Amino acid sequence: MDGSYQYGNWVLIGLGIYMVLMLFIGWYASKKISTTTDYVVAGRRLGIFFCTGTLFATWFGSGTCMGGAGNAYIFGNQGVIFDPWGAAVCLLLTGFFFARLMRRGRYITLVDLFELRYGKSMGLFSTASLSIAEMGWVGAQLVAFGTIINYFSGIPLWTGITISTFILVVYTYLGGMWAVTLTDVFQMIILMVGMIIMLYVAIPLAGGWEAIFSNEPTNMMGINQWSFIPTPEAAANPEMENAGFMYYTGYVGWFYWLAAWLAIGFGSIPAQDLMQRVLSAKDEKTASYSSYLAGLLYVTVGMMPVIIGMIYFKVNPDLSIDDALNKILLLMAVEHLSPFFAVLFVSALVAALMSSSDSAILAASSIIGYNGYKYFNPGADEHQTLKMTKIMVPIVTFVSLMLALYFQVIYNLMVIAWSLLLVSLFVPYAAAYFWKKANNYGAIASFWGGLAVWITAYFIYLPMTKAANTDLGLNGAETGIYFDWAMWDSLYISSVWALVGSLAFMVVVSLATQKADAPKPLVDIDGNPMPVVKWMGWFKKGETDVPVNVTVSVTDR
Repeated sequence: MDGSYQYGNWVLIGLGIYMVLMLFIGWYASKKISTTTDYVVAGRRLGIFFCTGTLFATWFGSGTCMGGAGNAYIFGNQGVIFDPWGAAVCLLLTGFFFARLMRRGRYITLVDLFELRYGKSMGLFSTASLSIAEMGWVGAQLVAFGTIINYFSGIPLWTGITISTFILVVYTYLGGMWAVTLTDVFQMIILMVGMIIMLYVAIPLAGGWEAIFSNEPTNMMGINQWSFIPTPEAAANPEMENAGFMYYTGYVGWFYWLAAWLAIGFGSIPAQDLMQRVLSAKDEKTASYSSYLAGLLYVTVGMMPVIIGMIYFKVNPDLSIDDALNKILLLMAVEHLSPFFAVLFVSALVAALMSSSDSAILAASSIIGYNGYKYFNPGADEHQTLKMTKIMVPIVTFVSLMLALYFQVIYNLMVIAWSLLLVSLFVPYAAAYFWKKANNYGAIASFWGGLAVWITAYFIYLPMTKAANTDLGLNGAETGIYFDWAMWDSLYISSVWALVGSLAFMVVVSLATQKADAPKPLVDIDGNPMPVVKWMGWFKKGETDVPVNVTVSVTDR
């Protein structure tokens, strides 16, 4: 069916026009770039509208759109706890606990915090972890872009992915964070219009809202449609044997459920693309309130593709697993929209994935070009770091391209990227602010200990998940072990133990090495002591940012 859409050329022409517009915006934004601060954090001048727009658009990528629809088709609501539900939690938690302190520090990248609070070793490790995670995130977007081009033109998936990579490199390279912000806000508007149109068309196909919100097991795996928690044995369907979470019962099912909330809900908090937007806000209030607004927008608009995926199962329950995971929204556009609205909707999908991938490309490039470069050239000035950050844009994108070509699975590639940050960086990041006894030895132990527990637990759980994913009898799933699902399942379940291990290593090693490695104080980018006061994300009338060189009473918390 790929490439056979009657109006496929219209869609490609529309996408071509859209791409040219994005390139123009990148060129326009490049005129305002003169320093690393301009390029990486948009000169710290984003107001509430632009900051909310770029936060929402960055989060709302192909994982939410195409991957979310596919997982809802297969698993119902249980399949999208990771995203959009967990991602919305992440934005709300960031706004309340972390946005004020992060913006107060005036860092250029997230690595600055790890380096200043712990030391250069932790800065280097965080550079590696963040870069890998961001490139995995970009890879998920490129798979989606290639899928769209392949579907409407018939050209091979790898060719479509390569074309999309070139467009992203050019406009991200030109304009940095300001270009990304402008394109994000524009793409947010296109995205919301497209999703609303598709949802309006889809609702009657399901028989109205009442049918949509029934809890019948109308998905490929027969799981109760709106299940938020593991399905109790008493509520399970005996024929479907659908008890537990994603078919896992007992404590394993609860661990999987917990991992679904934690992977993005906690794992994305220490992510450069999120904190880059916090650091780009004009003040602390904008940073916090933009996170709240983006979270509310996300859970509202993010449920639209989820509902569309559920509806499409009612329309066509016979898709293969591969088509369900990546192509449901494309099928809906082709089968149920006029050519004009199909072009608009596909442009909205492209807007979603471009707004996420450009952000992640810039995030990884900023970390490597600004922080990583200084490990090899400690005396690098601002001109050199800006130049290196720009150079890293095509390099980062090329590595992401390789990941996309190898894995070619949107949702899982996205989630595993944030699981990496969950098990390696979340504990050191939170402790940097809220535990004065956290030291460099403890942070390093937490980083490597979390990863070690994750890998160990993965191999322990893998035989069980392989058994659970054997002879599934689903469309597109080969007989025998469906290893892709077994691998992802084991990685997710193991991440809970890894988070616990990361926390234990942080506490035990920090307390045991207080004399050998005295904890460093929390400081801002200029080295000034930064009080952890007035950190919660609510503001009294007329309240302003807390100066970093002024001591504030603890009663003002």
